[in-house]
Amino acid sequence: MKLMVTGIGGVGGYIASVLCANHKEVTLIARKKRCHALQEKGLVLHSERMGEKIFHPTVLENPADAGIQDVIFVCVKNFSLLEALTAIQPCIDSHTIIVPILNGIDHYETTCRFLKEGIVINALIYITAAYNEDYSITQTGDYARVLVDAPNKEHAQCVVSLLNHAGILDCSIPQNMDVEMWTKFITNCAYNTITARYQCTTRGLLNPPERLQEFHTLLEEACFVAEAKNIPIPYDLADSVFDRMTQHRTLDATSSMARDAMAHLPIELETFSGYLVRTAHESEVPVPLSERIYKELKGMTE
Repeated sequence: MKLMVTGIGGVGGYIASVLCANHKEVTLIARKKRCHALQEKGLVLHSERMGEKIFHPTVLENPADAGIQDVIFVCVKNFSLLEALTAIQPCIDSHTIIVPILNGIDHYETTCRFLKEGIVINALIYITAAYNEDYSITQTGDYARVLVDAPNKEHAQCVVSLLNHAGILDCSIPQNMDVEMWTKFITNCAYNTITARYQCTTRGLLNPPERLQEFHTLLEEACFVAEAKNIPIPYDLADSVFDRMTQHRTLDATSSMARDAMAHLPIELETFSGYLVRTAHESEVPVPLSERIYKELKGMTE
């Protein structure tokens, strides 16, 4: 089976590592300095789940050079999705499975609309992983979980069989993918947004205490939007996410959006706050704090 991963950051690097550990024909797509580093040093992983690993898959800058693929994992930032999909089109025929694993809520629909061929799988991931200056990947924490779904469950099960490896990566098909997608989106709309706004870790949300209240309010506002869209989220979701993120998360952890903000890189502002605020307006749901922080972050990044 010919497997491809495009976007070798924290998420893509870990997905690629799992594939390389269990399959022979894996191709990574990377650009410029990252491509050169991966070709020269291999895919280097520092992981609490997999340990210290180095893999040497094929690394290309142009996906078309790899030919038609069986499964392609797309792990880029949301604002790079269309560019990545354009690049991989020569690798897709009617049997190719495409798995966009991105932040946000609408990448599945975007991928389905854009591609003329292939079978698109909806997916999300829970993991703490990032790339380092030397383009190695660091994964921390005792969890790495992927959820996938598709109209044809056999296609989703194919992805489960590729990714589900006990102790390394857990992959399954959930009962309600919409609820799972919105649960993660709500979490990110609050946690990614507020840590990017204050450019802080979880510890930075604890002091001053007003930030904790803002975090909870952002969760509540995102829940109101989900409810307006008739997503059957649990009634206590805001409280449960708040407790999990403040009481059961490493205090020195932060979000990818905060890391990008601190590094003065483009951030996924429209993926989270922008999408939430626009959807709230369409549904006539007031989200004053989300609007305020969206505007503040937009001013910080312009």
